[in-house]
Amino acid sequence: MAQLKEAGIAVGSEDDLISGNDQLKLLRQLRSSEDKDQPGKEVALSDIESATDLRELNQLLTQAMAGRKIQTLIKESNLDTVVEKVIELNLESDDELLAAAILGRLAAVARGREKVIFERADEIFLEKPGSIETLEDGDAKSYAATVISHCSAPWTREYSYREALAIDSADNARRELLAANLAREPSLANWLAALSEHTGRLKEVSKIETRHRRVRRLASALADIVGQWRGDLGDDPGGKLSGLMKSVYAHGLDGAESSVIAEGMDSLLVVLRRCIELRFSMALYPELYAILVDGRRTLGAGLWGRYLERSETLAEVRSALLEASLVLARQDKFDNDMMAVLRAAFSSRAQMTNAITRHFAESKDLDPTVAEWWCKGGGGDGEKEQKAQRIRNSEDEKIGELLLKVEESQAVIEKLRSGVLPILQPLNPVLTKTVAQAVSDYREMAQVIRSLSRMRQLKPAGLRSERMEYNRRLHDMEGGHRSGVRHVHVVRDGVEKTFAGKTRMLVKPTVKPED
Repeated sequence: MAQLKEAGIAVGSEDDLISGNDQLKLLRQLRSSEDKDQPGKEVALSDIESATDLRELNQLLTQAMAGRKIQTLIKESNLDTVVEKVIELNLESDDELLAAAILGRLAAVARGREKVIFERADEIFLEKPGSIETLEDGDAKSYAATVISHCSAPWTREYSYREALAIDSADNARRELLAANLAREPSLANWLAALSEHTGRLKEVSKIETRHRRVRRLASALADIVGQWRGDLGDDPGGKLSGLMKSVYAHGLDGAESSVIAEGMDSLLVVLRRCIELRFSMALYPELYAILVDGRRTLGAGLWGRYLERSETLAEVRSALLEASLVLARQDKFDNDMMAVLRAAFSSRAQMTNAITRHFAESKDLDPTVAEWWCKGGGGDGEKEQKAQRIRNSEDEKIGELLLKVEESQAVIEKLRSGVLPILQPLNPVLTKTVAQAVSDYREMAQVIRSLSRMRQLKPAGLRSERMEYNRRLHDMEGGHRSGVRHVHVVRDGVEKTFAGKTRMLVKPTVKPED
Protein backbone atom coordinates (compact mmCIF):
# COMPACT_ATOMS: atom_id res chain seq x y z
CA MET A 1 0.00 0.00 0.00
CA ALA A 2 2.86 2.30 0.81
CA GLN A 3 4.23 1.71 -2.69
CA LEU A 4 0.90 2.68 -4.19
CA LYS A 5 0.77 5.83 -2.11
CA GLU A 6 4.31 6.77 -3.11
CA ALA A 7 3.27 6.51 -6.73
CA GLY A 8 0.54 9.07 -6.06
CA ILE A 9 -2.29 6.61 -6.51
CA ALA A 10 -5.28 7.24 -4.24
CA VAL A 11 -6.24 4.00 -2.51
CA GLY A 12 -8.14 5.19 0.55
CA SER A 13 -7.15 4.16 4.08
CA GLU A 14 -5.03 1.13 4.75
CA ASP A 15 -8.01 -0.41 6.54
CA ASP A 16 -10.04 -0.36 3.30
CA LEU A 17 -10.59 -3.76 1.77
CA ILE A 18 -9.17 -3.96 -1.77
CA SER A 19 -10.16 -6.86 -3.94
CA GLY A 20 -7.54 -8.91 -5.78
CA ASN A 21 -8.65 -7.55 -9.18
CA ASP A 22 -8.51 -3.97 -7.92
CA GLN A 23 -5.03 -4.57 -6.58
CA LEU A 24 -3.98 -5.99 -9.94
CA LYS A 25 -5.33 -2.92 -11.75
CA LEU A 26 -3.59 -0.60 -9.32
CA LEU A 27 -0.30 -2.45 -9.66
CA ARG A 28 -0.62 -2.29 -13.46
CA GLN A 29 -1.22 1.46 -13.14
CA LEU A 30 1.87 1.65 -10.96
CA ARG A 31 3.93 -0.24 -13.52
CA SER A 32 2.72 2.11 -16.25
CA SER A 33 3.65 5.10 -14.09
CA GLU A 34 7.11 3.69 -13.48
CA ASP A 35 7.58 3.02 -17.19
CA LYS A 36 6.82 6.63 -17.96
CA ASP A 37 9.33 7.75 -15.36
CA GLN A 38 11.89 5.25 -16.73
CA PRO A 39 11.45 5.17 -20.52
CA GLY A 40 14.73 3.33 -20.98
CA LYS A 41 13.79 0.43 -18.74
CA GLU A 42 14.42 -2.86 -20.52
CA VAL A 43 11.45 -5.15 -21.08
CA ALA A 44 12.21 -8.76 -20.22
CA LEU A 45 10.63 -11.89 -21.66
CA SER A 46 9.12 -12.51 -18.23
CA ASP A 47 7.21 -9.23 -18.55
CA ILE A 48 5.76 -10.45 -21.81
CA GLU A 49 4.79 -13.78 -20.32
CA SER A 50 3.06 -12.08 -17.37
CA ALA A 51 0.96 -9.74 -19.54
CA THR A 52 -2.75 -10.28 -18.94
CA ASP A 53 -4.28 -8.75 -22.08
CA LEU A 54 -3.41 -7.69 -25.61
CA ARG A 55 -3.25 -3.98 -24.83
CA GLU A 56 -0.76 -4.50 -22.03
CA LEU A 57 1.31 -6.75 -24.28
CA ASN A 58 1.19 -4.17 -27.06
CA GLN A 59 2.37 -1.49 -24.62
CA LEU A 60 5.31 -3.64 -23.51
CA LEU A 61 6.37 -4.28 -27.11
CA THR A 62 6.06 -0.57 -27.87
CA GLN A 63 8.30 0.18 -24.90
CA ALA A 64 10.87 -2.35 -26.08
CA MET A 65 10.88 -0.89 -29.56
CA ALA A 66 11.18 2.65 -28.24
CA GLY A 67 14.17 1.57 -26.16
CA ARG A 68 15.67 -0.28 -29.15
CA LYS A 69 15.63 -3.52 -27.20
CA ILE A 70 13.20 -5.44 -29.36
CA GLN A 71 15.87 -7.53 -31.10
CA THR A 72 17.18 -8.69 -27.72
CA LEU A 73 13.66 -9.46 -26.61
CA ILE A 74 12.78 -11.65 -29.63
CA LYS A 75 16.16 -13.29 -30.23
CA GLU A 76 16.31 -16.99 -31.06
CA SER A 77 13.33 -18.94 -29.65
CA ASN A 78 12.02 -15.91 -27.76
CA LEU A 79 10.13 -14.87 -30.90
CA ASP A 80 8.12 -18.10 -30.75
CA THR A 81 7.32 -17.38 -27.12
CA VAL A 82 6.10 -13.85 -27.88
CA VAL A 83 3.97 -15.07 -30.82
CA GLU A 84 2.50 -17.82 -28.68
CA LYS A 85 1.62 -15.26 -26.01
CA VAL A 86 -0.17 -13.09 -28.57
CA ILE A 87 -2.23 -16.06 -29.76
CA GLU A 88 -2.99 -17.10 -26.18
CA LEU A 89 -4.24 -13.64 -25.20
CA ASN A 90 -6.18 -13.39 -28.46
CA LEU A 91 -8.25 -16.42 -27.46
CA GLU A 92 -9.28 -14.57 -24.30
CA SER A 93 -10.08 -11.39 -26.20
CA ASP A 94 -12.58 -10.26 -28.82
CA ASP A 95 -10.08 -8.00 -30.57
CA GLU A 96 -8.51 -10.18 -33.25
CA LEU A 97 -7.55 -7.15 -35.34
CA LEU A 98 -5.40 -5.82 -32.50
CA ALA A 99 -3.73 -9.23 -32.22
CA ALA A 100 -3.11 -9.19 -35.98
CA ALA A 101 -1.65 -5.68 -35.71
CA ILE A 102 0.71 -6.83 -32.94
CA LEU A 103 1.89 -9.80 -35.03
CA GLY A 104 2.29 -7.61 -38.11
CA ARG A 105 4.39 -5.19 -36.13
CA LEU A 106 6.57 -8.04 -34.87
CA ALA A 107 6.99 -9.29 -38.45
CA ALA A 108 8.21 -5.85 -39.49
CA VAL A 109 11.17 -6.11 -37.06
CA ALA A 110 11.75 -9.87 -37.25
CA ARG A 111 14.64 -9.52 -39.73
CA GLY A 112 14.07 -12.47 -42.01
CA ARG A 113 12.05 -14.55 -39.54
CA GLU A 114 8.65 -13.30 -40.68
CA LYS A 115 7.67 -16.82 -41.70
CA VAL A 116 7.48 -17.85 -38.04
CA ILE A 117 4.80 -15.21 -37.56
CA PHE A 118 2.87 -15.49 -40.81
CA GLU A 119 2.53 -19.26 -40.43
CA ARG A 120 0.33 -18.57 -37.40
CA ALA A 121 -1.87 -15.99 -39.16
CA ASP A 122 -4.84 -18.34 -39.55
CA GLU A 123 -4.85 -18.99 -35.79
CA ILE A 124 -5.72 -15.36 -35.09
CA PHE A 125 -9.13 -15.30 -36.77
CA LEU A 126 -11.77 -17.84 -35.85
CA GLU A 127 -14.20 -16.00 -38.13
CA LYS A 128 -14.30 -12.95 -40.37
CA PRO A 129 -13.31 -9.89 -38.32
CA GLY A 130 -14.94 -6.49 -38.24
CA SER A 131 -13.77 -3.54 -40.29
CA ILE A 132 -10.06 -2.80 -40.20
CA GLU A 133 -11.05 0.87 -39.85
CA THR A 134 -11.79 0.21 -36.14
CA LEU A 135 -8.06 0.16 -35.42
CA GLU A 136 -6.72 3.37 -33.98
CA ASP A 137 -4.11 4.47 -36.53
CA GLY A 138 -2.73 3.85 -40.01
CA ASP A 139 0.28 1.86 -38.78
CA ALA A 140 -1.92 -0.58 -36.87
CA LYS A 141 -4.16 -0.98 -39.92
CA SER A 142 -1.15 -1.65 -42.12
CA TYR A 143 0.30 -4.25 -39.73
CA ALA A 144 -3.07 -6.00 -39.42
CA ALA A 145 -3.51 -5.98 -43.20
CA THR A 146 -0.12 -7.67 -43.59
CA VAL A 147 -1.24 -10.56 -41.39
CA ILE A 148 -4.65 -10.79 -43.08
CA SER A 149 -2.90 -11.01 -46.47
CA HIS A 150 -1.25 -14.24 -45.25
CA CYS A 151 -4.51 -15.84 -44.13
CA SER A 152 -5.95 -18.65 -46.22
CA ALA A 153 -9.48 -18.58 -44.80
CA PRO A 154 -12.32 -18.45 -47.39
CA TRP A 155 -13.48 -15.01 -46.22
CA THR A 156 -10.09 -13.36 -46.84
CA ARG A 157 -10.55 -12.50 -50.54
CA GLU A 158 -13.94 -10.78 -50.23
CA TYR A 159 -12.90 -9.09 -46.99
CA SER A 160 -9.77 -7.65 -48.61
CA TYR A 161 -11.68 -6.14 -51.53
CA ARG A 162 -14.33 -4.73 -49.20
CA GLU A 163 -11.87 -3.19 -46.76
CA ALA A 164 -9.65 -1.79 -49.53
CA LEU A 165 -12.64 0.35 -50.52
CA ALA A 166 -13.76 1.07 -46.94
CA ILE A 167 -10.35 2.34 -45.76
CA ASP A 168 -10.22 6.11 -45.88
CA SER A 169 -6.60 7.22 -45.57
CA ALA A 170 -4.51 4.20 -44.47
CA ASP A 171 -2.97 3.73 -47.92
CA ASN A 172 -0.36 1.16 -46.84
CA ALA A 173 -3.09 -1.09 -45.49
CA ARG A 174 -5.07 -0.67 -48.70
CA ARG A 175 -2.04 -1.64 -50.79
CA GLU A 176 -1.36 -4.70 -48.64
CA LEU A 177 -4.90 -6.01 -49.09
CA LEU A 178 -5.08 -5.32 -52.83
CA ALA A 179 -1.61 -6.70 -53.56
CA ALA A 180 -2.48 -9.92 -51.71
CA ASN A 181 -5.65 -10.29 -53.77
CA LEU A 182 -3.77 -9.70 -57.03
CA ALA A 183 -1.53 -12.61 -56.03
CA ARG A 184 -4.64 -14.73 -55.41
CA GLU A 185 -6.30 -13.93 -58.76
CA PRO A 186 -5.31 -15.79 -61.96
CA SER A 187 -4.76 -12.56 -63.92
CA LEU A 188 -4.79 -8.78 -63.81
CA ALA A 189 -8.09 -8.71 -65.70
CA ASN A 190 -9.74 -10.92 -63.05
CA TRP A 191 -8.41 -8.65 -60.31
CA LEU A 192 -9.79 -5.49 -61.92
CA ALA A 193 -13.16 -7.14 -62.58
CA ALA A 194 -13.44 -8.40 -58.98
CA LEU A 195 -12.62 -4.97 -57.60
CA SER A 196 -15.29 -3.42 -59.84
CA GLU A 197 -17.89 -5.70 -58.28
CA HIS A 198 -17.25 -4.14 -54.86
CA THR A 199 -17.23 -0.46 -55.82
CA GLY A 200 -20.87 -0.11 -54.80
CA ARG A 201 -19.50 0.50 -51.27
CA LEU A 202 -18.40 3.93 -52.45
CA LYS A 203 -22.06 4.98 -52.47
CA GLU A 204 -21.92 4.78 -48.68
CA VAL A 205 -19.63 7.83 -48.68
CA SER A 206 -22.15 10.66 -48.70
CA LYS A 207 -19.80 13.61 -49.31
CA ILE A 208 -18.82 13.69 -52.96
CA GLU A 209 -15.44 15.35 -52.26
CA THR A 210 -14.53 12.62 -49.75
CA ARG A 211 -15.67 9.92 -52.17
CA HIS A 212 -13.53 11.18 -55.04
CA ARG A 213 -10.50 11.61 -52.81
CA ARG A 214 -10.92 7.97 -51.81
CA VAL A 215 -11.17 6.99 -55.48
CA ARG A 216 -7.94 8.90 -56.09
CA ARG A 217 -6.24 7.02 -53.22
CA LEU A 218 -7.60 3.72 -54.53
CA ALA A 219 -6.33 4.42 -58.08
CA SER A 220 -2.93 5.45 -56.71
CA ALA A 221 -2.69 2.14 -54.83
CA LEU A 222 -3.54 0.22 -58.02
CA ALA A 223 -0.82 2.09 -59.92
CA ASP A 224 1.78 1.36 -57.22
CA ILE A 225 0.92 -2.33 -57.09
CA VAL A 226 0.79 -2.95 -60.84
CA GLY A 227 3.97 -0.93 -61.39
CA GLN A 228 5.97 -3.65 -59.59
CA TRP A 229 3.91 -6.63 -60.76
CA ARG A 230 4.63 -9.20 -63.46
CA GLY A 231 2.12 -11.81 -64.47
CA ASP A 232 -0.69 -12.78 -66.83
CA LEU A 233 -2.78 -9.88 -68.12
CA GLY A 234 -5.74 -12.16 -68.78
CA ASP A 235 -8.67 -11.61 -71.12
CA ASP A 236 -9.42 -8.00 -72.11
CA PRO A 237 -7.56 -6.12 -69.35
CA GLY A 238 -8.31 -2.83 -71.12
CA GLY A 239 -12.05 -3.48 -70.98
CA LYS A 240 -11.86 -4.50 -67.31
CA LEU A 241 -9.88 -1.36 -66.46
CA SER A 242 -12.45 0.77 -68.24
CA GLY A 243 -15.23 -1.04 -66.37
CA LEU A 244 -13.54 -0.19 -63.07
CA MET A 245 -13.20 3.45 -64.11
CA LYS A 246 -16.90 3.66 -64.98
CA SER A 247 -17.93 2.01 -61.72
CA VAL A 248 -15.91 4.31 -59.44
CA TYR A 249 -17.20 7.43 -61.22
CA ALA A 250 -20.76 6.16 -61.59
CA HIS A 251 -22.05 7.72 -58.38
CA GLY A 252 -22.00 11.38 -59.38
CA LEU A 253 -19.46 13.93 -60.58
CA ASP A 254 -21.23 17.19 -59.72
CA GLY A 255 -19.19 19.25 -57.29
CA ALA A 256 -16.05 17.10 -57.62
CA GLU A 257 -12.69 18.85 -57.98
CA SER A 258 -11.34 18.40 -61.50
CA SER A 259 -7.78 18.11 -60.15
CA VAL A 260 -8.77 15.18 -57.91
CA ILE A 261 -10.46 13.39 -60.81
CA ALA A 262 -7.46 14.08 -63.07
CA GLU A 263 -5.07 12.53 -60.54
CA GLY A 264 -7.30 9.47 -60.22
CA MET A 265 -7.57 9.05 -64.00
CA ASP A 266 -3.81 9.44 -64.36
CA SER A 267 -3.22 6.62 -61.88
CA LEU A 268 -5.60 4.38 -63.84
CA LEU A 269 -3.67 5.23 -67.01
CA VAL A 270 -0.50 4.03 -65.23
CA VAL A 271 -2.18 0.61 -65.10
CA LEU A 272 -2.85 0.88 -68.85
CA ARG A 273 0.75 1.91 -69.48
CA ARG A 274 1.96 -1.12 -67.49
CA CYS A 275 -0.17 -3.42 -69.67
CA ILE A 276 1.56 -1.98 -72.74
CA GLU A 277 4.99 -2.46 -71.12
CA LEU A 278 4.25 -6.08 -70.27
CA ARG A 279 2.82 -7.01 -73.69
CA PHE A 280 3.19 -4.49 -76.51
CA SER A 281 1.37 -6.74 -78.94
CA MET A 282 -1.84 -5.86 -77.09
CA ALA A 283 -1.17 -2.17 -77.86
CA LEU A 284 -2.16 -2.86 -81.48
CA TYR A 285 -5.76 -3.53 -80.44
CA PRO A 286 -8.08 -0.59 -79.71
CA GLU A 287 -9.85 -2.59 -77.00
CA LEU A 288 -6.84 -2.05 -74.71
CA TYR A 289 -7.52 1.71 -74.72
CA ALA A 290 -11.22 1.48 -73.88
CA ILE A 291 -10.68 3.67 -70.81
CA LEU A 292 -9.93 6.64 -73.09
CA VAL A 293 -13.11 6.37 -75.18
CA ASP A 294 -15.26 5.50 -72.16
CA GLY A 295 -13.52 8.13 -70.04
CA ARG A 296 -14.62 10.89 -72.39
CA ARG A 297 -18.21 9.61 -72.27
CA THR A 298 -18.23 9.16 -68.49
CA LEU A 299 -16.64 12.46 -67.50
CA GLY A 300 -18.26 14.54 -70.23
CA ALA A 301 -16.62 16.79 -72.80
CA GLY A 302 -15.81 19.65 -70.43
CA LEU A 303 -14.28 17.62 -67.59
CA TRP A 304 -12.47 15.35 -70.07
CA GLY A 305 -11.03 18.35 -71.88
CA ARG A 306 -9.66 19.77 -68.62
CA TYR A 307 -8.20 16.37 -67.81
CA LEU A 308 -6.38 16.18 -71.16
CA GLU A 309 -4.79 19.56 -70.43
CA ARG A 310 -3.40 18.56 -67.03
CA SER A 311 -2.62 14.85 -67.49
CA GLU A 312 0.97 13.78 -66.84
CA THR A 313 0.64 10.16 -67.95
CA LEU A 314 -1.37 10.63 -71.14
CA ALA A 315 1.70 11.70 -73.16
CA GLU A 316 3.22 8.22 -72.74
CA VAL A 317 -0.04 6.54 -73.72
CA ARG A 318 -0.27 8.79 -76.77
CA SER A 319 3.23 7.72 -77.84
CA ALA A 320 2.20 4.06 -77.64
CA LEU A 321 -0.97 4.85 -79.61
CA LEU A 322 0.95 6.62 -82.37
CA GLU A 323 3.49 3.82 -82.63
CA ALA A 324 0.73 1.21 -82.75
CA SER A 325 -0.96 3.20 -85.53
CA LEU A 326 2.30 3.29 -87.48
CA VAL A 327 2.66 -0.49 -87.17
CA LEU A 328 -0.89 -0.92 -88.48
CA ALA A 329 -0.21 1.48 -91.36
CA ARG A 330 2.92 -0.48 -92.30
CA GLN A 331 0.67 -3.53 -92.54
CA ASP A 332 -1.55 -1.55 -94.96
CA LYS A 333 -4.38 -1.59 -92.42
CA PHE A 334 -7.14 0.92 -91.73
CA ASP A 335 -8.66 0.81 -88.24
CA ASN A 336 -11.61 3.06 -87.46
CA ASP A 337 -11.71 1.86 -83.83
CA MET A 338 -8.08 2.82 -83.29
CA MET A 339 -8.82 6.19 -84.89
CA ALA A 340 -11.66 6.68 -82.39
CA VAL A 341 -9.20 6.04 -79.56
CA LEU A 342 -6.81 8.60 -81.05
CA ARG A 343 -9.59 11.18 -81.20
CA ALA A 344 -10.35 10.60 -77.51
CA ALA A 345 -6.67 10.97 -76.57
CA PHE A 346 -6.26 14.44 -78.11
CA SER A 347 -7.94 17.74 -77.37
CA SER A 348 -8.83 18.43 -81.02
CA ARG A 349 -8.78 16.82 -84.44
CA ALA A 350 -6.08 19.24 -85.59
CA GLN A 351 -3.85 18.31 -82.65
CA MET A 352 -4.37 14.63 -83.42
CA THR A 353 -3.65 14.85 -87.18
CA ASN A 354 -0.56 16.97 -86.57
CA ALA A 355 0.76 14.39 -84.10
CA ILE A 356 0.10 11.51 -86.53
CA THR A 357 1.72 13.38 -89.44
CA ARG A 358 4.84 14.11 -87.38
CA HIS A 359 5.07 10.50 -86.23
CA PHE A 360 4.67 9.16 -89.78
CA ALA A 361 7.04 11.73 -91.35
CA GLU A 362 10.19 9.56 -91.47
CA SER A 363 8.39 6.39 -92.60
CA LYS A 364 8.93 6.59 -96.36
CA ASP A 365 7.93 2.97 -96.85
CA LEU A 366 4.21 3.54 -96.19
CA ASP A 367 1.60 3.05 -98.87
CA PRO A 368 0.60 6.64 -99.77
CA THR A 369 -3.11 5.84 -99.69
CA VAL A 370 -2.86 4.26 -96.25
CA ALA A 371 -0.62 7.01 -94.85
CA GLU A 372 -2.98 9.68 -96.14
CA TRP A 373 -5.95 8.02 -94.44
CA TRP A 374 -4.20 8.00 -91.06
CA CYS A 375 -2.73 11.49 -91.37
CA LYS A 376 -6.14 12.96 -92.27
CA GLY A 377 -7.74 11.35 -89.22
CA GLY A 378 -9.69 8.66 -91.08
CA GLY A 379 -12.94 9.47 -92.79
CA GLY A 380 -14.91 7.22 -95.11
CA ASP A 381 -14.48 3.48 -95.37
CA GLY A 382 -10.77 3.44 -96.15
CA GLU A 383 -10.61 -0.34 -96.18
CA LYS A 384 -13.22 -0.67 -98.94
CA GLU A 385 -11.54 2.08 -100.92
CA GLN A 386 -8.18 0.37 -100.60
CA LYS A 387 -9.65 -3.01 -101.57
CA ALA A 388 -11.18 -1.56 -104.72
CA GLN A 389 -7.94 0.21 -105.52
CA ARG A 390 -5.97 -3.02 -105.06
CA ILE A 391 -8.23 -4.81 -107.55
CA ARG A 392 -7.61 -2.07 -110.10
CA ASN A 393 -3.92 -2.11 -109.28
CA SER A 394 -3.71 -5.84 -109.94
CA GLU A 395 -4.92 -5.30 -113.52
CA ASP A 396 -2.66 -2.29 -113.98
CA GLU A 397 0.35 -4.20 -112.69
CA LYS A 398 -0.09 -6.75 -115.48
CA ILE A 399 -0.33 -3.97 -118.06
CA GLY A 400 2.74 -2.36 -116.52
CA GLU A 401 4.70 -5.60 -116.74
CA LEU A 402 3.79 -5.86 -120.46
CA LEU A 403 4.85 -2.25 -120.99
CA LEU A 404 8.26 -3.00 -119.49
CA LYS A 405 8.71 -6.05 -121.72
CA VAL A 406 7.74 -4.00 -124.79
CA GLU A 407 10.20 -1.25 -123.91
CA GLU A 408 13.00 -3.71 -123.11
CA SER A 409 12.42 -5.58 -126.43
CA GLN A 410 12.36 -2.40 -128.50
CA ALA A 411 16.12 -2.25 -129.04
CA VAL A 412 16.35 -5.96 -129.96
CA ILE A 413 13.51 -5.72 -132.48
CA GLU A 414 15.07 -2.67 -134.11
CA LYS A 415 18.42 -4.48 -134.49
CA LEU A 416 16.58 -7.45 -135.97
CA ARG A 417 14.81 -5.23 -138.52
CA SER A 418 17.81 -3.11 -139.52
CA GLY A 419 20.67 -5.57 -139.10
CA VAL A 420 19.44 -9.14 -139.53
CA LEU A 421 16.75 -8.83 -142.26
CA PRO A 422 19.11 -7.37 -144.96
CA ILE A 423 21.61 -10.18 -144.39
CA LEU A 424 18.92 -12.88 -144.27
CA GLN A 425 17.08 -11.71 -147.44
CA PRO A 426 19.47 -13.24 -150.08
CA LEU A 427 20.09 -16.36 -148.07
CA ASN A 428 16.54 -17.39 -147.21
CA PRO A 429 13.67 -15.31 -148.65
CA VAL A 430 10.95 -17.43 -146.97
CA LEU A 431 12.47 -17.04 -143.48
CA THR A 432 13.03 -13.37 -144.14
CA LYS A 433 9.31 -12.91 -144.80
CA THR A 434 8.45 -14.66 -141.50
CA VAL A 435 10.86 -12.52 -139.47
CA ALA A 436 9.58 -9.36 -141.10
CA GLN A 437 5.98 -10.34 -140.17
CA ALA A 438 7.10 -10.90 -136.56
CA VAL A 439 8.67 -7.43 -136.46
CA SER A 440 5.46 -5.94 -137.81
CA ASP A 441 3.32 -7.82 -135.28
CA TYR A 442 5.58 -6.61 -132.46
CA ARG A 443 5.16 -2.99 -133.58
CA GLU A 444 1.37 -3.33 -133.59
CA MET A 445 1.37 -5.02 -130.19
CA ALA A 446 3.68 -2.36 -128.74
CA GLN A 447 1.40 0.37 -130.06
CA VAL A 448 -1.65 -1.21 -128.41
CA ILE A 449 0.14 -1.71 -125.06
CA ARG A 450 1.48 1.86 -125.02
CA SER A 451 -1.98 3.18 -125.83
CA LEU A 452 -3.55 1.08 -123.08
CA SER A 453 -0.85 2.26 -120.62
CA ARG A 454 -1.62 5.89 -121.41
CA MET A 455 -5.31 5.22 -120.78
CA ARG A 456 -4.45 3.71 -117.39
CA GLN A 457 -1.99 6.55 -116.71
CA LEU A 458 0.99 4.19 -116.59
CA LYS A 459 4.50 5.03 -117.70
CA PRO A 460 8.05 3.74 -117.18
CA ALA A 461 9.72 5.35 -114.17
CA GLY A 462 12.93 6.04 -116.14
CA LEU A 463 15.18 4.71 -113.38
CA ARG A 464 17.21 2.15 -115.31
CA SER A 465 20.93 2.35 -114.42
CA GLU A 466 20.18 4.89 -111.67
CA ARG A 467 22.05 4.55 -108.37
CA MET A 468 20.13 5.09 -105.15
CA GLU A 469 19.68 4.10 -101.50
CA TYR A 470 18.03 0.72 -101.03
CA ASN A 471 14.44 0.65 -99.73
CA ARG A 472 13.00 -2.81 -99.32
CA ARG A 473 9.43 -1.60 -99.76
CA LEU A 474 10.14 0.35 -102.95
CA HIS A 475 12.64 -1.98 -104.64
CA ASP A 476 12.84 -5.63 -105.67
CA MET A 477 16.32 -7.04 -105.01
CA GLU A 478 17.74 -9.28 -107.75
CA GLY A 479 18.07 -12.75 -106.22
CA GLY A 480 15.95 -11.84 -103.20
CA HIS A 481 16.31 -9.43 -100.29
CA ARG A 482 19.69 -9.22 -98.57
CA SER A 483 20.25 -7.47 -95.25
CA GLY A 484 23.04 -4.92 -94.86
CA VAL A 485 22.75 -3.55 -98.42
CA ARG A 486 22.56 0.23 -98.51
CA HIS A 487 23.37 1.41 -102.07
CA VAL A 488 22.03 -0.22 -105.25
CA HIS A 489 21.65 0.46 -108.96
CA VAL A 490 18.58 -0.26 -111.09
CA VAL A 491 18.85 -3.15 -113.56
CA ARG A 492 15.17 -3.22 -114.57
CA ASP A 493 12.92 -0.17 -114.68
CA GLY A 494 9.73 0.29 -112.67
CA VAL A 495 6.29 1.51 -113.71
CA GLU A 496 4.58 4.56 -112.22
CA LYS A 497 0.86 5.21 -112.01
CA THR A 498 -0.83 8.56 -111.59
CA PHE A 499 -3.99 8.32 -109.53
CA ALA A 500 -6.08 11.14 -108.09
CA GLY A 501 -3.35 13.60 -108.94
CA LYS A 502 -0.64 11.61 -107.16
CA THR A 503 2.07 9.44 -108.66
CA ARG A 504 3.07 6.17 -107.05
CA MET A 505 5.32 3.27 -108.01
CA LEU A 506 3.07 0.46 -109.22
CA VAL A 507 5.72 -2.01 -110.44
CA LYS A 508 8.88 -1.88 -108.34
CA PRO A 509 12.21 -1.46 -110.14
CA THR A 510 14.60 -4.39 -109.85
CA VAL A 511 17.89 -3.42 -108.23
CA LYS A 512 21.31 -4.95 -107.70
CA PRO A 513 23.82 -4.13 -104.95
CA GLU A 514 26.63 -1.86 -106.02
CA ASP A 515 30.01 -3.58 -106.20
